[in-house]
Amino acid sequence: MDFRTKIDYHSFGVRVSALMLKDDKLYLAKSPKDEYYLLGGAILVNELTEDAIKREIYEEVGVEIEVGQLAFIVENHFSLENTHYHQIEFHYVVTPLSSPNSEMEEGGQTRRCEWVSLNDLENINLNPNFLKTALKNWDGQLKHIVNKDGED
Repeated sequence: MDFRTKIDYHSFGVRVSALMLKDDKLYLAKSPKDEYYLLGGAILVNELTEDAIKREIYEEVGVEIEVGQLAFIVENHFSLENTHYHQIEFHYVVTPLSSPNSEMEEGGQTRRCEWVSLNDLENINLNPNFLKTALKNWDGQLKHIVNKDGED
């Protein structure tokens, strides 16, 4: 069981996300609609966030990671396919210990994953949107972010 609940067209959950960085590039998943997003997922009941990010990344792209600093705690509000989401997210800087798979399965679909230059984040459709600038300008201190669709 994980930390997600849905009421009508609203979903609330707690998740972890990987800021998988290498050579000034961020590893992202890409939806069929060319929307990019961080790898990660829901935290299980009684699971530590660091254990959750290790599990999620291994499940999604078959790679073990070294978990670094918690960079952002995010209240992420967005809509997707007629559902309004409110997610509390823990974004960890992680380092892959080998090469991650370039594809993953999600929602019955194969999703492509790719390394995107931090300088190119502003030019893509990225959820959460704040990462387009915040990651490149991050000062190494934990930040609390409230991200709402359509707002920078």
